[in-house]
Amino acid sequence: MAPSIAQPGISYRSNVSLYDERNPKDPMALARRIQFQIVEFRHAVVGPEWGSDGRLEGDYLHHVNLVVHGTARLKWKGQWFSLRPGFAYWFPANTPTARDCPDLYETYYLKFRCEWFTGVDFLVDWPGRKLLELGPWNPAEWIHDWTEPLGLNACIRLQAQLAHWMTAAIPDLEDLVGRHVEGRARFKPALSLMEQSLNANLRMSEVAAAQGTTVHAFSVAFRRSFGLSPKAYFNRKLNQEILRWITDTNTPAKDVGEHFGFSDEYYFNRFFTKMNGIPPLRFRKRELARRAPLSKAASS
Repeated sequence: MAPSIAQPGISYRSNVSLYDERNPKDPMALARRIQFQIVEFRHAVVGPEWGSDGRLEGDYLHHVNLVVHGTARLKWKGQWFSLRPGFAYWFPANTPTARDCPDLYETYYLKFRCEWFTGVDFLVDWPGRKLLELGPWNPAEWIHDWTEPLGLNACIRLQAQLAHWMTAAIPDLEDLVGRHVEGRARFKPALSLMEQSLNANLRMSEVAAAQGTTVHAFSVAFRRSFGLSPKAYFNRKLNQEILRWITDTNTPAKDVGEHFGFSDEYYFNRFFTKMNGIPPLRFRKRELARRAPLSKAASS
């Protein structure tokens, strides 16, 4: 028999530290800083009316669909993506898709955002975001928890599952967050002006001046850090705030456009449709329909 290497009074043969909060670069502190914030969680049964008639439509929040049964497809970058029962799917924010639903389709879906800095979703800036199958899920193991309203245990379990899915989907998460933090620090003057002046009248020359550089140099450097032009970045931020007003308030669409500096309703509708695939009033109607309780006919 081989001699024991254990020390007297010690029951383990090996004891290697994988984490210690005294580490100056405390990775748990970094993990706690990342917030996968669930904004909404719903159960839905839809039919062919869920389809978008070929239009590309999107949302400013990320979605995860947990498919129960039925048939549905999403079209992204010219290819159809089938949603299979028993699987979970991630639909990233600001990733317009077309929808097709030939028959009844049942799903649980949640909306969420990913934040390091409050109010700034770092995954929206990730060039690698795409429609993604997250893996299988078993309704029998989950839905008994999903009563109305959700209890604390069910919320924690769902939050933990979302974090598990997202960390598996984004293997370079630490690098992504690092580049996000570096970019925010480097372009703080420009980003601060954009976020404080969400108005259609803001010119990129003003933003470049806030950064202390020429428009061309600013545009090249910004695109290198964020993967898109300053104007595209600003339009996306502006659109996100407009969507919040359209979906979460009763403010008339015309007044929303005026608030955000559009000279008339035509230009506001054109901007909104370009960003979201449909005009603001139709978008609001769709969101209100989604939030309404299921009819007895739909749920039977």
